[in-house]
Amino acid sequence: MKAPELPALTGIRFFAASFVFFAHVNTLPGNTWFAPRLASGYNLGGFGVEVFFVLSGFILTYNYAALFGNGVGVGSYSRFIWDRLAKIYPLYLLTLLIAIPIEIAGHHRDWSWMALILQLSLLQCILPVNHLNAADHFNVPAWSISCEMFFYLLTPALIWLGLSFKRLASVVVLGFLTAIILAVSAGIWAMHFALWPGRFAPAQTPEFIVGVVTAVCYLKGRSPKNSTIHLCIAAGCVLMILAICAEDWTPFFQLGLLTAPGAALLIYGLAYGRGWLAQFLSHPWVELLGMSSFAFYMIHDLIIRVLKGAFEHYHFTITNLLTGIFITAILFIMTQIISIIVFKKVESPAQRYLRGLARRKNMTGIVKPAPHDNFNPGKL
Repeated sequence: MKAPELPALTGIRFFAASFVFFAHVNTLPGNTWFAPRLASGYNLGGFGVEVFFVLSGFILTYNYAALFGNGVGVGSYSRFIWDRLAKIYPLYLLTLLIAIPIEIAGHHRDWSWMALILQLSLLQCILPVNHLNAADHFNVPAWSISCEMFFYLLTPALIWLGLSFKRLASVVVLGFLTAIILAVSAGIWAMHFALWPGRFAPAQTPEFIVGVVTAVCYLKGRSPKNSTIHLCIAAGCVLMILAICAEDWTPFFQLGLLTAPGAALLIYGLAYGRGWLAQFLSHPWVELLGMSSFAFYMIHDLIIRVLKGAFEHYHFTITNLLTGIFITAILFIMTQIISIIVFKKVESPAQRYLRGLARRKNMTGIVKPAPHDNFNPGKL
């Protein structure tokens, strides 16, 4: 039995991916038409990825609660990992292969076989080997997919643990306290050790834990009043706006201490599908953009890098505001169109094939079948 869809949470993925796009498009020569501090470094890009991490924790817990709520078995665990690999790896591998000639042609990084091996195995952010700068090679945004792979390994146990508590307050206190301790510890470590891998997957876990806890609250708690839902959505938006603006206040705000709670409140409120914002995000066109957001995320930086290379080759620089806005808008629309095509023609067919392959193996008894799959195709 498949869990009911939460279309508003699909639509929000489009906006999270868009933030990452705008964080990278300013690398085009002269394209600083919007505030440089919002277009570079942590603020927009880090914000978008953190929202994805919280959303990932929520959606995976929501979709697989029935499967892992009573325990984790070898069969259910292996099927879950296969499902996740079927979702992310085909497109991940395709974009990695495309990134290789782009990196060679760019001459911006020394070739690294070790980085290639780590990225092929999704280990670039799981193993603490920052001195190799493995995550800075090839398709750089794919670093977050390595983090997601680490989350997947923990997900079944986290779902079972979260749902095993009888008192919801215990889940909230323990979950958020664990996330805060991990985030602060990671920040202290990062400030004292310059070679500490800032994209180290275990250090990104707090946002994912917050998403898991939020989903447990949604699944086990009572349905709130409309006024409470609207308050959660408004408070979540305010916290996330503050998170974008808070980089200069203290480095600790870069750890998700504002983004994660803000995203959790927003996601919790939108999951109920009430209000104008939830209705907007549930519109079929917005939902399609959300479903293709993984493809958008994986291809956008490659397209930007190719265009940047063309600009540098022909010595072209964006020199005024209108040109910058026009080029950015055209590039955004073009990338979105390509991502929808990739989603429909590559990502979804590959996902169906690999999951069908697992089902055929189940029928022949090669793999022990899981009780059932609550995963909703096209979602996180």
